[in-house]
Amino acid sequence: MIRFAFAILTGCLFLFARPGFTIDVSSYLRDGVELSQSGNYRAALVQFNQAIEFEPSNALAYQYRGVAKAKYGDFEGSVIDYSKSIEIDPNNSATYGSRGIAKARIGDLAGAILDFDVAIQLDPDDGNAYFNRGMAMEMTKDLQRACLDWNHALELGNQSSLPFKRKYC
Repeated sequence: MIRFAFAILTGCLFLFARPGFTIDVSSYLRDGVELSQSGNYRAALVQFNQAIEFEPSNALAYQYRGVAKAKYGDFEGSVIDYSKSIEIDPNNSATYGSRGIAKARIGDLAGAILDFDVAIQLDPDDGNAYFNRGMAMEMTKDLQRACLDWNHALELGNQSSLPFKRKYC
């Protein structure tokens, strides 16, 4: 009975609150990012879950939650969140790149390469996308294409490619 009354009072608070009272989803996102950067992924997930609860069409909330899940080791969950983010905003190359990394981590190399292809198509100057596609190509034993990607990544300023280029190309 007490829970029921509390639920009704809470509902009334939202229905009859002053017009200036709004839920600030950006504060949940900001807090989640800070917690994630400090390594507290579990608490970050709580913040991103709150943001999604209040604004289910916020692509950034799903993207950030996907990052936190990946950092926490839940790559399958991160792929689901990145996919939802892409469904809402299909033009964010970074989300395709992040989903590509998560797919590679769960062994879906073909899916990862396709995501890196889209990331590159959306942002041809993204050296990270070329580097990551090169890594996926190396994992599929396609060293010729991997070397092409690492060379292009280096041209775009991605220095992470240099040791791989030296080793394999």
